[in-house]
Formats: sequence, structure tokens, C-alpha cells
Amino acid sequence: MEKEKVLKEIQSSIRAGKTDLASIQIREMANNFSDDPFTLLTCASLLKVIGDEKGAKKIVDGIVGNIKDENRLEVSKGLRGIGYPAEAEKLLADVLGGDDMFREIMLVSFDLGKYSECTASYGKLSTPTIDDTAMMIDSVSASGDHNRAVKLAKELLAEAPDDLNVQKCYCSAMISAGMSKEAGKFVKDNLKKNKSSSDADALASYFLWIEGKSKSAGAYASKAIKADPENTMAMEILAYCLVEKKKLQEAKIVAGAINEKRPGDPAVVRILDACRNAD
Repeated sequence: MEKEKVLKEIQSSIRAGKTDLASIQIREMANNFSDDPFTLLTCASLLKVIGDEKGAKKIVDGIVGNIKDENRLEVSKGLRGIGYPAEAEKLLADVLGGDDMFREIMLVSFDLGKYSECTASYGKLSTPTIDDTAMMIDSVSASGDHNRAVKLAKELLAEAPDDLNVQKCYCSAMISAGMSKEAGKFVKDNLKKNKSSSDADALASYFLWIEGKSKSAGAYASKAIKADPENTMAMEILAYCLVEKKKLQEAKIVAGAINEKRPGDPAVVRILDACRNAD
């Protein structure tokens, strides 16, 4: 059976809540494509979606143990994306330098809490992107250097004022620095300036969630998704709001929807972890 057809059947089973059937289908797919690390990554991701952590880890261990050198970097990206940064880090040890490698080291290091390594790798990029800079700023903030993080975030915001990830980075740096009032004003001004904007509503949902106002956060997230069903930031916040209400199955459905839209998006793992911790 063609891989794409099998995936559609698995996704249909998951949407219908038939997790036992989905587990069997996923394992069969893994057996049939045991020499394809990228299909195995998909299988591991799907097992995590349905809560089979043990099965997912078994597949991941098999991927790491049988990796080919030419696949190390791309497989590392996949492993990190589905919540296995430590395993991803192992694969990066023998990868030759280049922006793709340093970018992946940044992301893996951040996930592992190795913030100095994250910022050091940023300095090795020959052509950093806006998202790279935002990640570096998040790392500086997470390391406790809040004043520097706010300064860098302001500079990046001046460079890309309409970029949602940059706006989120700026808000996060401000909140971590104890400047929630200023961050809130920025969010409100952004809403006034960009009425009926999915991104503006998504940013508001993020800020309100961080501030502990989950009811309002959920309302803004829903509004953002209605305007743009592809807005994964809003989808992630909505899922957290559902978790807080103990609507875990609905939150997992949101995670599955994100996984379909953007396979390997780390938001999926974060949502599933939140569901697991709420059980």
C-alpha cells in the first residue's frame, strides 16, 4: 500500500479517536519502512500524538542506532522536532560545519537548556535569519541576562515590526524582565493598529496566557484561528487553554491538527506534554 494512503488512514483513525487501531497501523507502517529514517520519524511522531511514548522511543532508538552519515543533520532536525533533543544532539557530533548545522545546534541547545552554547552557535552563522536572532534573544533572556535581551529585542523589532515571531520574542523578553505592563501596552497598541489581524489576536492570546488569563487568551486564540486556520501560535495557546479546562482530548485533537499542517512542529510535543502532566 502506498505510504500516503496509509498515512491518511492513520490520521483518519486518530481523528475518530480509534487510538488502538491507529497504533497497530503505525507499527505496521514502521515495519514496512524500517530502512527509511524519515518515515520512521513520522511513525514516532504519530505514536506520541496518540500517547504511546514507549513505542515512539523504541523507534527513535532504532533510528539513532542505524543512522547513515548523510542523514544525520536532517534526522537530527526531525528528532528535535518531535521532542528528542538529547538524541538529536548525539547525531550532530559528526556533522560538518555550515549554517544549517549551527542553526540546528542552536535549537537543540536551547531545548536542552544549554543557553551559552545556543548563543555561541548563533555567532558562528554566516547569514543569520530573523528567526535565528529571535532564538538567540530568547536564549539570552532564558540565561537571565534580561536587560540585554530587552535591548536586543527592541532592535530586532525595529528591523521587523510586523513579524509575529519577533513580536512574541519582544513580549517574552519584556515579561521575563519584569516589564509586563509595558508588554501589555505593546499588545494593546498592536491590536488597535491591526484590527481583524489573526497575528495581532494570536499575540494577544500568547500574552494573556503568560499572564494567567486563560479565558481571555482562549477567546483571542479562537478569534485568530477563525481568521487564519493556519495560525499555529494561536492553535497552541488554544490547546493550553483546553488543557487547563481538563479538555485533554480536545487539546490532543488540536495537536494532531498542527501535526497535519506542520509535521514535526515542536508545538505538538509541548501540547502533548501539557496533556500528560495534566492527567
